[in-house]
Amino acid sequence: MGKKGFSLIELLIVIAILGILAAIAFPVYTGYIRSSARSEAKTNLETLRLLEEQYFAERGQYAPAGAAVGAKIYYKVGDTGINTNLPGFTPGDASSLNFDYEIEITAVSGSRTTAFIARATGKAGTKVAGDTLTINNTNIKTGPW
Repeated sequence: MGKKGFSLIELLIVIAILGILAAIAFPVYTGYIRSSARSEAKTNLETLRLLEEQYFAERGQYAPAGAAVGAKIYYKVGDTGINTNLPGFTPGDASSLNFDYEIEITAVSGSRTTAFIARATGKAGTKVAGDTLTINNTNIKTGPW
């Protein structure tokens, strides 16, 4: 009667197969994590654009009213200027978000703000650090949408 059990070669083959599966699965998993974090920014930027359009429909200009070209308002830890100008923007506690948000005025006609860019910038220490997504008043999007 022969010995029962696995040989060293059989065990090494199983370990090698598991290693290959892990090497394939890990990048896919991290891609899903990054994609889900980016969905936060996409949703919030779409919300900002819609809130800006609502503001424009009511007042004939974009928020912040009467700002100069290059003026910015933010939604990040310590600065909730977007929330002050567009109170409908409620993405959650700024410290728990993956992105910081800003709206930059890009055109002014007389004393009326006529164009903007909403920007989401990935926070340091998150899976989306360094990512930047934007949307403007004409719904043009840039970044990893």
